[in-house]
Amino acid sequence: MKVRWLGNACLEVLSERPVLIDPHFFVKPNESTDLLLVTHEHDDHFSTEKCRDMLQTTRIYAPKTTLDKFNLEGVAVKAGDKIDGMEVLESHCWGARESVSYFINGLLHAGDSARFPSADNVKTVFTACFPECYNDYLQAFKKLRPNLVIPFHYNIEKALDDAKGLKKRLNREGIKCRLLELGESIEV
Repeated sequence: MKVRWLGNACLEVLSERPVLIDPHFFVKPNESTDLLLVTHEHDDHFSTEKCRDMLQTTRIYAPKTTLDKFNLEGVAVKAGDKIDGMEVLESHCWGARESVSYFINGLLHAGDSARFPSADNVKTVFTACFPECYNDYLQAFKKLRPNLVIPFHYNIEKALDDAKGLKKRLNREGIKCRLLELGESIEV
């Protein structure tokens, strides 16, 4: 499965069914999208303007508060739900009324969360990188034991040091971590 970082917390997951998670992107998706998944109602996780062309033809899954805030027709999700083989997991995003994480074939998209749900067979975690949460991230990744952690959801021009700081901290603790360039893809 190929995963491409489009900026903010937006990932394009290229598999049998192309998926966009947290579609507030800086780089346009390559593929037409079958599913839009949103973790929570913060404005930097969903853009009506950027998704306008997709809204009529793409199924949207998000917590109810997100659907309500953006006036979206979609399916409300909560931890424990499944979407075409993908798992909806708990999440704790600061300042969100409701939030979820998504787990797809070994990929964990954790939104803004610094506390991570339990999931078996985590290969790659995409995580926010708030400096005040580095200890929380470290403890969570010691439990999850992912093959790779990728910091995302930071301003490339203003907060790259946040991502670099988390990478340095995790690598020092023996947890493999790398940064992606905007628009870069990896295999998961």
